[in-house]
Amino acid sequence: MPTNAISASRAASYLNLKEPEPAAAAAAQSLLLARRIGAPRCVTLVNDLLPRFQPYSSAQGVAELRQLAAA
Repeated sequence: MPTNAISASRAASYLNLKEPEPAAAAAAQSLLLARRIGAPRCVTLVNDLLPRFQPYSSAQGVAELRQLAAA
C-alpha cells in the first residue's frame, strides 16, 4: 500500500478513535503527497473522509484540512 494511502488509512483510524487532531494531520499529509505524485485514488480517500470531520470542526487542523481539500 502506498505511503499516502497508509496516511489516509491512519486518518480514518484516528477518527474511529475520536482523535481529530492527528486524523487531520494524517489526512493533510496524505492529500499533499497524493497531489504531488498524482495519485487520484488517494485524493478520493481523503475527500471521502471529510464529512467525518464535521463534528470536530473546531479541532486543531480541521479547518486547515478543509481549506486544503477545497483548493
